[in-house]
Amino acid sequence: MSLRDTVMARMGQGDLRSIELVFPDMNGVLRGKHLPPDQADKLFGGVKLPRSTYNLDILSADVDAAGIAIDTGDPDGCGHCVAFGPALWADHAVALMTMSETDGRPNPYDPRQALAAVTARFAERGLTPVVAPELEFYLMDAARDPGGRGQPPISPLTGDRLADPQIYRLSVQEPFLPILDEIREAAIALGCAADVALAEFGPGQFEINLSHTPDPLSAADQAMMLKLAIRGVARTHGMEACFMAKPYGEHSGSGLHFHISLLDENGENIFAGEGDRPNAALGGAVSRLVEVMGASTLAFAPHLNSYRRLAPGTYAPIIAAWGLDNRGVALRVPATKGPAARLEHRVPGADANPYIALALILQGVLEGIDAQADPGTPVTGEATVEHGEELPLGWGRALAAFQDDPFVARALGEEFARVYALMKAQEMDSLRTRVTDVEFDVYMRSV
Repeated sequence: MSLRDTVMARMGQGDLRSIELVFPDMNGVLRGKHLPPDQADKLFGGVKLPRSTYNLDILSADVDAAGIAIDTGDPDGCGHCVAFGPALWADHAVALMTMSETDGRPNPYDPRQALAAVTARFAERGLTPVVAPELEFYLMDAARDPGGRGQPPISPLTGDRLADPQIYRLSVQEPFLPILDEIREAAIALGCAADVALAEFGPGQFEINLSHTPDPLSAADQAMMLKLAIRGVARTHGMEACFMAKPYGEHSGSGLHFHISLLDENGENIFAGEGDRPNAALGGAVSRLVEVMGASTLAFAPHLNSYRRLAPGTYAPIIAAWGLDNRGVALRVPATKGPAARLEHRVPGADANPYIALALILQGVLEGIDAQADPGTPVTGEATVEHGEELPLGWGRALAAFQDDPFVARALGEEFARVYALMKAQEMDSLRTRVTDVEFDVYMRSV
């Protein structure tokens, strides 16, 4: 059954109030509109939305410097549904959308189209990337603390507020199992192959893994739908889901890791070698990903808060380096033999746009398997400056690295890279003018 047939059959049941149309912008912010169920046929080319919607900054302002909004009359693009399902926490359905130009060409500002272009390059070579995202997040109390900041949730079992590190503690996870089960059911209803859920380091921090899928677009779609399901279910329990990279300064940050392997036309994993070292294809991919990591950091750490996560001793890498089954490095190679041979990219934060991050990673993989360069000696333990280049650990430095490297334009498209950089620069300038409460606390009566 086609997606259109699935949608129309579901609408024929008459139990949904509306359809929520979701267009993930360059920041991964979900924008769109609601559609009455009797207009469901519009989901396949009949939905209009300004094409510049993708380039709004995090504060929902047009990026005037990009010249693609009012300067051009802010024309519409055409929306097309790519995934659909009921929102089990509400009375509406969700339609994940992509956008084309009115003449049918891909919209150059749609992050999904950027990933689609990279994926097509693999298909032309008879290769299929297999991707499995791992998403970390915090559940927080819907009520802020007296200082207006987010705070950990109250345990449904004990009535006490979570406060301490909880890594893998079943006693902490068990009271939240009904909520995690609801999240998984809601995610599955939206087409996500949600797998393992486990308690992570921070109080109220959890991780949900998505199964390996031989379709990068679907993997990124599922990551977006999973975030939507987590947020929706959390609200029904009086909680907020937080995907900030570092919501608590004293606790672990949240990442969005990608496991990647690569199949040939016969379905064989070309990363599978015979020894304990990566074979030529896997080694080449690792080598190239290390080389372009600095240029890609702006997309892996796209916001002001993102750079609080990247710090020594936190399992959030700051050095472009790799290792064998080593979580202390940016690129982990869990296995070099058999079907499980793959790499894990550990740099992106939970606040990264999965389409953009994955497009950059896969372009690096593609260039790497061509070059087949030796990745060098794997790192044992946490990587330091002795093992590789430090990532640009500042927003401005990351922006400069992004703009200066032609790799980024090859991965995302020249026009996409141009307007993304301008949008990030505008966000940076907007937040730079905001004086924080910390500055008043520390400096007002001291200087």
